[in-house]
Amino acid sequence: MNVRSPFALILAAAFVVACGGTSSTPDTPSVDVPDVPADVATDTADPDALPADVPDETTPDVPADVPTDVLPDVPFNPPACGSGAAIFRGLIPGPAETGFDADLEAKATTYERVWQAFNASAMHLNTDVTVPVANLADRTKIGAFALDPTAWDFEAFSSRKASDMIASQHKVAGLYGGDGVAADAYRYAVLRDQGYPCADVQRAREWLLGDLDALHTVVDITGAPGVIVRGIARRDLPGDGATVTLVPLKDEQGNPLPATKNNGVWREDFSGGKYENLVWEDSVSRDMYIGWVAAYAAVWDVIRQDPDFPKEKKDRLQADALAVARQLMVVRESGYDLEIPDADGRTTLHGWINEHNFDGVFYSDDYYNGFHSVMALGVVGAFVYITDDPELKVFLYDKLIGERRLHEIVRDHLFEMVDMGAKSNYSNYNMAFQGVWLSLRYLADGPARAAVQQGLKDGMYDRPDSPSQPKEFGYSLYDYIYAEGMADGSAWWPQRTEPDAGAVARGTQSLVEFHPAPYYDFGVAQCPDAICTEAEPQVASEDCTALDGVTHFTVLGCVGRNADLITLEPVPMRLLGPSNFRWRSNPYMPNFGGSGDNLLPGVDFRIAYWMGRYFRRPAL
Repeated sequence: MNVRSPFALILAAAFVVACGGTSSTPDTPSVDVPDVPADVATDTADPDALPADVPDETTPDVPADVPTDVLPDVPFNPPACGSGAAIFRGLIPGPAETGFDADLEAKATTYERVWQAFNASAMHLNTDVTVPVANLADRTKIGAFALDPTAWDFEAFSSRKASDMIASQHKVAGLYGGDGVAADAYRYAVLRDQGYPCADVQRAREWLLGDLDALHTVVDITGAPGVIVRGIARRDLPGDGATVTLVPLKDEQGNPLPATKNNGVWREDFSGGKYENLVWEDSVSRDMYIGWVAAYAAVWDVIRQDPDFPKEKKDRLQADALAVARQLMVVRESGYDLEIPDADGRTTLHGWINEHNFDGVFYSDDYYNGFHSVMALGVVGAFVYITDDPELKVFLYDKLIGERRLHEIVRDHLFEMVDMGAKSNYSNYNMAFQGVWLSLRYLADGPARAAVQQGLKDGMYDRPDSPSQPKEFGYSLYDYIYAEGMADGSAWWPQRTEPDAGAVARGTQSLVEFHPAPYYDFGVAQCPDAICTEAEPQVASEDCTALDGVTHFTVLGCVGRNADLITLEPVPMRLLGPSNFRWRSNPYMPNFGGSGDNLLPGVDFRIAYWMGRYFRRPAL
């Protein structure tokens, strides 16, 4: 599969816009995919022929029996709460380990307190909220709350409700909401399994129990089995949910609305009236979808053996996950599976993760999409882990891996729709890494794991021939996924080898440099004299000294995606501007706007830190 057809090569060269449906400004529609050149057609190659190095699909080399039938049992033996004992070593050391950073843990705990009190207070899930700069007294009170390490209840601390301080409540969106739940799960497991004080473990458990209800809401509210929201919002609070226009699913003639599928409209509650204060956004795109999947998987990872979680809630989570998963097995009107459906019966605007799909523009059996393939393996692998469903196992191990060889497509083609040079959409990098995370955590097939690992290392993380590579970004989420994946950690066993020390160190340094809570979206301009436009993308001078007076950048001009001003060198975390999810924002942007009014959730910090604490090094 190393040799690609001319048809596929032309497609890759033409594809310079987002695959994910969102820009570096979270949750906004992307630029339209350009028309495919007229001279590129599916009849340029024999549709029945495979490239020479693609295995014949009729001769899979995997055993007929599903590998998950012989997976090792995972011991569940947490220490007594309050004991301070630890049953594992994490990527990021805990209190009982050499190298434990108490200041970094305190920073993480402050994020938890502020996030729960404000960003997750309305819907139990991650949101941005607005607390205007002009409201100085309110912001001073929030700052004092953040400084008190014992404060968790803002109303008890200040005699004021958090909702009274919030001028605008933003929506929950799948990627951020889902990764926030995954962070909650990992945090609870770390506290439970490292013998933290009983009150801390209990608080984290109660919050995670609330997450189970929230994860049910985001499928139940759609009224359609197996359909999950793009986002939800409160209609009774000032902000996103109070101002939206609700769109019916169909018109009077039974035609779906809107007539042309878009990147999300708001719908009423279709659950039968269970969520009267909520509205939901449809057309979940794959970047939002994979966040929800990560949430279901991380929660199941942590609670499946834990007797302190009610069986009925575990059963409900499995049932919801199975309903969503089975939709991916359905062959749609396109003639292909691995499409994400909406409540109106159509595939969502950016709902394709099939290996032969070109971002929804068209399909070709002659084209191999490694970006879609790694998400498909990760998503279906996670659902198999959660549900243990026999039909879903066959779909994953016999079809996607045994026959369709998605792991080999990942190995050989992962970078092609991710690394687009200066025009890269970093949402695609984030989706690809999240796909790798889920694949290597939940795939049980050894050859498939090895192929994904090779794609991760050579095709994405460390590509010396690329001017931009994630190894240099300083993005903690990427670094920890790489370290865990290459050390062969999984849900069934700890890492088999010691993780890459450089990757771990880079990830942790970025968390140390990450803005502390409370985190407001004040704009940053490291190169204020670098002036250019899309029409005139060159800058007068390529030299830039950052505001710290020490760091130097080479400014390339307004040549990034959406004509962004970018530099040759990645911007260190301590100098980057605001983002409500750093791991999908451009690391080469020295200037980034912001009003300072929005209290950012820090869910990017939270998922990376608690992932680093939860991923297990080899046993000594």
